[in-house]
Amino acid sequence: MNNGTVLWLVVFAVLAVLFLLTLRRLSVLVRRTHDLERYQRLVRQLDKRLGQVADPFLTQLDEIRRRSGDPRTLGGSIGAVQDTLRAISADGRAARVPKGLAREAAAFAVELDRAVRAGDLVEHGLDALLADRGGRDLEAQTSLKRGALNLRHAREAVTRLSSEIAAVRPADLRDRTDAAVRGTQGATVATYLVDDDADARR
Repeated sequence: MNNGTVLWLVVFAVLAVLFLLTLRRLSVLVRRTHDLERYQRLVRQLDKRLGQVADPFLTQLDEIRRRSGDPRTLGGSIGAVQDTLRAISADGRAARVPKGLAREAAAFAVELDRAVRAGDLVEHGLDALLADRGGRDLEAQTSLKRGALNLRHAREAVTRLSSEIAAVRPADLRDRTDAAVRGTQGATVATYLVDDDADARR
């Protein structure tokens, strides 16, 4: 085998390796794009579903707090509202999150859970209001106020996070993943999710 043949074989081998590397990168990019688009669609759907149940619920709740609405009507529907909120939250927690979106996904799930807890507060307030026992009106109004405030905040935060997630591009995920890998070489800092229900108690 002469030198020219060996050279061409080496060139062919190098080109084949480069082709395989390029194909692998394209495959990763396509998969990452597909996963991101799937998650973005889910987030939009969850945001829409939350709005469909939370917005009219908040309107009714505000009427009751202004004493112009019927708490019995809302009390009759609170069970269905809570079931819907729990289903939305469960779908958010069960979602497969693309690499690089862990922080946004965790915040999104926290806000969906906050909406559920807000519904629990409202339910407690309605129970106290409908019990019509002496001295419970203040307790009822406090729970209704806290529940409405937290549900409204959760609703706004979910919409904001949905917009932020929708703006993420596949290239952004690659940069975040690379940064996360580099970050593992440094010190690990613990992070904590803070429940801001305390704001409503002030």
